[in-house]
Amino acid sequence: MKVLNILMRLVMLVFWAGIIYALTGPEIEEVGSMPMILGGVVLFMHLLQMLMLKQAAQLLGPTLKDYLEVLVFGSFAMHRHRARLKELMEQAR
Repeated sequence: MKVLNILMRLVMLVFWAGIIYALTGPEIEEVGSMPMILGGVVLFMHLLQMLMLKQAAQLLGPTLKDYLEVLVFGSFAMHRHRARLKELMEQAR
């Protein structure tokens, strides 16, 4: 599972690099609006995940690095936080 998570993080890095290249590259007219739409949708989902992490901030105490990881990698960065939250909930029982 850890290897799959690392591979998916690499996929997300390639995705963001492609979005940035499409927006700043020399052929922006040829690319069209698809990268902006896809990038916007993914960015919106990752922002929602950051808000979820913010709601559990009192329990988890996330750092700025944690928020940036969630912004870039989304759910692939949330595994650690979900596991820790689950552990805290089981201890509370």
